[in-house]
Amino acid sequence: MIKKTFYNLPEEKRQRIIEAVMKEFSGSSADKVSINRIIKIADISRGSFYQYFDDKVDLVEILIGTFADMSIDRIYQALQSSNGDIFYTYIRLFDIITEFEKDESQRLILKNLLKNIKANDSLILDYLTNRFKGFEKLQKIEEYFNRDILKYKDDYDVKCLTQILTQILKNSIFNVFVSGKDCGKVRESYIRKIEIIKSGAIIKE
Repeated sequence: MIKKTFYNLPEEKRQRIIEAVMKEFSGSSADKVSINRIIKIADISRGSFYQYFDDKVDLVEILIGTFADMSIDRIYQALQSSNGDIFYTYIRLFDIITEFEKDESQRLILKNLLKNIKANDSLILDYLTNRFKGFEKLQKIEEYFNRDILKYKDDYDVKCLTQILTQILKNSIFNVFVSGKDCGKVRESYIRKIEIIKSGAIIKE
């Protein structure tokens, strides 16, 4: 777990460590990430590193939190401009995330990060569920979904819908960053899946 000592650091030093983690992940898959290289780039001691972090999994939180912070304002803008349309928001989520593909360093970071999450799905899921606090802002977007346009409106049903859309989003993002599939074609397929969920697959009598 990321320790309070990390968050209590001066902004300049904390940012230097984050940039060192991002640089290391841009060149290495998670299983080959070197703490020695990170502390050298960040100009901190090994002892200091373990005052801030428990293990390498904490570095995954650093990365996810950084990308979430870079995206969250635009996600809320999508919610506001669409009057809380969950389907439009998830399409914008795809577009926002795939924009990171344009930056080579960010693309490599996401590729290595997603490969690690896919390979250690249960471990990372447990971590994100029980330890990671960086998704708090993202989790709150459910509160802004306009339920008036939905057939099923209670909390459980909205959560189920969110989980389905999130899984489709995750698979599509994986196809772009890890499998290297054409972003435009993946987007078309992604939107089609959302349209099917939105309209339903049963013919109305």
